Amino acid sequence: NPVQLSLAILLVVFCGATKKFQLFPMPWIAGNSECRKIVTEIPGSTSLGSPFADGKFYTPKTYEEFDPNCKEKAEVFVFVGESFTITTAYLIFFGITKAIFNFVTGACCDRFGRKWTLVAGWVVAIPLPLMVIFAESWWTAALSNIFLGMQQALVWSATIFIMIDYFGRSHAGTAVGINETVGYTTISIVGVIAAAIMDEDEPRTTCYYIVIGMIVLGIVLGVAALKESKDVAVKEETDASGKADAVDEASLSWPSGRTVTFSKAQSAFVYTSFINVPLMSINFAGLMANFISGFAWGLFAKWMKNDYEVDGTLQWSKLSKETIANITLCYGLPKGLFQWIFGFAGDRFGRRWIITAGLAMCAIGLVILAATGEAASDPVGGFAAGALFLGVGTAMMYSNNIAAVSDHADPTWRSSALGTYRFWRDLGYAVGALINGAFADAVGIFGSVLLTAALTALAAICVGVFYREGEEVAAKGSKEEAKADAAL
Repeated sequence: NPVQLSLAILLVVFCGATKKFQLFPMPWIAGNSECRKIVTEIPGSTSLGSPFADGKFYTPKTYEEFDPNCKEKAEVFVFVGESFTITTAYLIFFGITKAIFNFVTGACCDRFGRKWTLVAGWVVAIPLPLMVIFAESWWTAALSNIFLGMQQALVWSATIFIMIDYFGRSHAGTAVGINETVGYTTISIVGVIAAAIMDEDEPRTTCYYIVIGMIVLGIVLGVAALKESKDVAVKEETDASGKADAVDEASLSWPSGRTVTFSKAQSAFVYTSFINVPLMSINFAGLMANFISGFAWGLFAKWMKNDYEVDGTLQWSKLSKETIANITLCYGLPKGLFQWIFGFAGDRFGRRWIITAGLAMCAIGLVILAATGEAASDPVGGFAAGALFLGVGTAMMYSNNIAAVSDHADPTWRSSALGTYRFWRDLGYAVGALINGAFADAVGIFGSVLLTAALTALAAICVGVFYREGEEVAAKGSKEEAKADAAL
């Protein structure tokens, strides 16, 4: 159905644009005060005498310095001594909510259909821009991203399910690749647009007016033009198995003979999360994919927008918002543009080694970023190169991760299985923001980036060792069924 596919793609564009216009200004909405700063009196100054003289140790004195001629930006919430854990908290709220609602979306799409799940996603987004525009504290602006998490989970997930329904399981990689290519290419381009139109003195205006328009258009198109596609998935299962989907439950039989019945959504969550070992490795890979995304949009942007010192000496000066947007584009554009290529390749050559190689490229990119930030006096070139590695590596695994889950699931519970994967994947936003922020506050951004690189490399090893293609699992299952029939 080309009309419905085109409509789903258009809704992905609106969804991606909403996400970027909402998130791009966040690093500028909260930050260090320009008029106040914490000053530390160094041991060894004239007031304290020589450091460690006569075997004595001195505790540095700290005090707050205030410039009476300075004026803070009116629309910015400022902190004296910025905590990365606090100022990237919006990603924690976004990630946890999106993770939970991804699973909810999968269950709702299987039970109630794709169309009204998508419409509900646009409706719950209505408070999103208003909370930022009228916020009187940083925490109100940060908490608005709870509604962004709901909207992104409900809308974007539903469009993915719609496109897989129309393409079919055998072309799931291509379907997801096109969907994610369109969405993340939109996000990368909108990042440049947002940088151009955003006023650093008033970051809570223009971008959020556009978000309001996107929400209105999304509701209108979802209600008036989108058609339900759930029946397409049901027909696919009926044609493949010869059985109509009359049962919404699954059973677990214990050796004693006792049988326990679960809903389809519950069974899909347990099976995808804790039973199917190949999918457990894919869940870890997905978590690291958005662990990296949270770093790129949060801590990395914070790193670039401030002066960076190493051992008390200025290493490099803060970068402009346009430069930051262009470096982020080096991550976002290949992440978007190449997903359909790697999704298509995964459909034909298998997903295991493409995903493994993608994770390895991301780990290399993170090492480049860490080395550049710590050693270079002009980090722009190194940051762009590292971001490019992150973008290409993420493109290699992103759509193939989703398609891998689809390979291991039947059409009638596929949405629940994909919702489960997307739960673990998008939990990476929250886990990444929390761990990266806390680690950066404790040991510095350099150590935080290296930790992310190490975890990404571990995920690559897990996929390489434990993942099996869907065809391999199906073939093994068929052999076991044949042996059981013969024994019977």
